[in-house]
Amino acid sequence: MISESESLHSSKDRAACAPSHGVTDMSKFLIRFLRRHIERREDTSFIARHREQLVRVINVGVLFLALSALGLLLAEVGFYLSDQWEERAHFFNVVILYGFVLQGALKLALARKRLDHIRSRWFEQALLMSILLYLLLSTQLEALLLSFNSQLTPDALARIYLAITQVFVACTFVPALLRYGKRAMTSNVQPSMLILLSFLILVTVGTVSLLLPRATVSQSISFVDALFTATSAVCVTGLIVVDTATNFTPFGHLVLMILIQVGGLGIMTLTTFFAFVLGGGARLKEYSNMQTLLGEDSLGAIKKTIVQIALVTFTIEGIGTYALYEFIGNAWSVGEGDRLLFSAFHSISAFCNAGFTLTTDNLAEGVLRSNTGLLSTIMSLIVVGGLGFPVLSNIGTQIITAVAKRTRCRLSLHSKLVLLTSVVLLVCGSVGFLLLEQNGTLRDLSFKDKMLASVFHSVTSRTAGFNILDTGSCTVPTLFLLICLMWIGASPGSTGGGIKTTTAVLTILKIHAIASGRRTVEIFRKRVPEIAITKAFTTVLLSFFFVTGALFCLLLTEKSSFEQLLFEVVSALSTVGLSTGITPQLTLAGKLIITICMIAGRVGLLAIVIALTPRRPDGRYGYTEENILIT
Repeated sequence: MISESESLHSSKDRAACAPSHGVTDMSKFLIRFLRRHIERREDTSFIARHREQLVRVINVGVLFLALSALGLLLAEVGFYLSDQWEERAHFFNVVILYGFVLQGALKLALARKRLDHIRSRWFEQALLMSILLYLLLSTQLEALLLSFNSQLTPDALARIYLAITQVFVACTFVPALLRYGKRAMTSNVQPSMLILLSFLILVTVGTVSLLLPRATVSQSISFVDALFTATSAVCVTGLIVVDTATNFTPFGHLVLMILIQVGGLGIMTLTTFFAFVLGGGARLKEYSNMQTLLGEDSLGAIKKTIVQIALVTFTIEGIGTYALYEFIGNAWSVGEGDRLLFSAFHSISAFCNAGFTLTTDNLAEGVLRSNTGLLSTIMSLIVVGGLGFPVLSNIGTQIITAVAKRTRCRLSLHSKLVLLTSVVLLVCGSVGFLLLEQNGTLRDLSFKDKMLASVFHSVTSRTAGFNILDTGSCTVPTLFLLICLMWIGASPGSTGGGIKTTTAVLTILKIHAIASGRRTVEIFRKRVPEIAITKAFTTVLLSFFFVTGALFCLLLTEKSSFEQLLFEVVSALSTVGLSTGITPQLTLAGKLIITICMIAGRVGLLAIVIALTPRRPDGRYGYTEENILIT
């Protein structure tokens, strides 16, 4: 029992404690109120209210700096400037670098979450810090260079300092390029239209670059010749109207090599890859567009596929460059720097199936045509590049899985079809070329050289465009064989052109299925979807109609023979680059027709039709079916 006095005492105690709880609650309320008030004041500040507008203004400034940097680089690299103008260009380069650092600092200050901003743009932030240190510690940099080599003259130091400045200025263009490239990828434009526009933009940039005075040896080439050459490089074709070896300087060769590399992989693939590597990721719309471009079934595997494509490409080209550098040895009378450029150029050209060379007679030069190691490396690069990235990825994955789990390799249906077709075409092309030309262009060669030349031309005619024999001296039956090989071309997802190996096989299999009374196409115990058959037939028909139309136009404008013009059209449309020697003699109209053929072949006829045709959704109704007689 609790007494009355104890009860009264406890009630007084509770009453005494009550105000303390009330004060605590009130303090918490005041703290929350003040915090909200402060946050509200911050949100209503001038910077917070105009944050988005300020960021847009800074982005416009970044674009202006990037374009200014590009213009200055083109002026310094592409033109012969006087000492006075070189000093002015260097001054403006330094101004651009300071402007780039300033915009980076402003963006960081405006960011709501600065740590997240730094993490998502780590490359840009690292570049900013490097540029800032370079600008502030130029004297220490000079002392560091002199510590490594005390023989450096002031002129040499000035050239090194200028070169480093130009490299940093070029790097400032990268973030803007990636940003606007990603915006294009996330736009509402069809993927096919994006492909077409990206190649047209790249051709335009390449044409302007080849027209620069430093790109050519003596005088600038004509606009049409520059357009033709740039298109041939971007579309990895290899047809030329001017001699690449004698008309272009090392700077011009470097421009062509970059155009081949970017054109072979595709602008959007490279942009997305570097966006992934340098930070920023991608949005769903960008993943969707890349899925359409790459033909990837899984949306989640896009990032992995893009990274694999870029890494595999650079790795194989690096191995090819090393192999060519070793096989050339002292047989080619060039310096170490030129030898490295020669090796890298031909490795990229071979893997991208471009067919460009830095020699006047392609690979038919006396020293090169008998170099078995060099020709074998070129052929290996062509074959690997022509198989397609889906096949290379599938083979690599299956080999790793088989070694790790000690199981058999199970290639996909696509990989099996591509590999089988490639082997059949290689063997048939080699045997056919050997039989048809044994008394012609192969007449004066030994049996070993005859076999090597036959295999080489069977490989290269599938979209590469290299040659070690005079194609114009081949017989008409041989030209027809090469036309058939060029028309089929490489495999889907590769750097090569043509209607593609799978298209040709599926068309033949469908004809066989119809003739045998079967409704479906089955191969390797798998059934091929009807949509794939429809696309194959559509591609074949579009190619036939386009070749017919382009050939008819050339027959009106050119004076060459029918087989020579047909060879030229198929070579351009299939992005091969082989020619009977009539390319430099084409008229202005003929060059433009071949230019259109190269763009159409690289982008894809079906992709161009899709890009230029307005989209119409399927209706919610269906008409009655009525038969039409075919045969």
